[in-house]
Amino acid sequence: MKVNDIFNEQLVERKQNMTDNLKRITILAGGVIVLAVAFLTPGLRNLIYIIAIGVILCVVFLFRRFNVEYEYIFTNGELDIDQIINKNRRKRLLSVHVDNFIIMVPISNKDYGKDVEKYSKLYDVSSGVLQENTYAAIFDKDSKKIKLIFEPNEKIFDAIRAYIPRKIKK
Repeated sequence: MKVNDIFNEQLVERKQNMTDNLKRITILAGGVIVLAVAFLTPGLRNLIYIIAIGVILCVVFLFRRFNVEYEYIFTNGELDIDQIINKNRRKRLLSVHVDNFIIMVPISNKDYGKDVEKYSKLYDVSSGVLQENTYAAIFDKDSKKIKLIFEPNEKIFDAIRAYIPRKIKK
């Protein structure tokens, strides 16, 4: 590795919100309804234990999908974002060079709200809680405007600023 290579990584855990709680309640209620229908249907009563195990496995599987983390990897101007589900499944969500950013502004800055309103796709890879370091970036990919909401720590922010100082607005 060269001396002037830049490499930073950061892990951001998605916080649970009211929507996630409502989804969990819906999943649980759906499981209870399936069990009730299976118990009340005469032909399925003999299979109630198998159905119950299946419902429990489905509920556990779906509940684990709420445990989400995002990993930001910044290497020499390239920002890669991976989604990690339940600390064991990794999926690459996005890979973009920061030179492609049109603008990058803090979400809390209302002066630039109109600059980040028009987009065709949204990637919200933040913790879900508005913080001082929550930024929105707009960039073009495959002739589509994409909005990225993320929370870079100070090291990643400084590395991005070194590449695109004029595109970052305070």
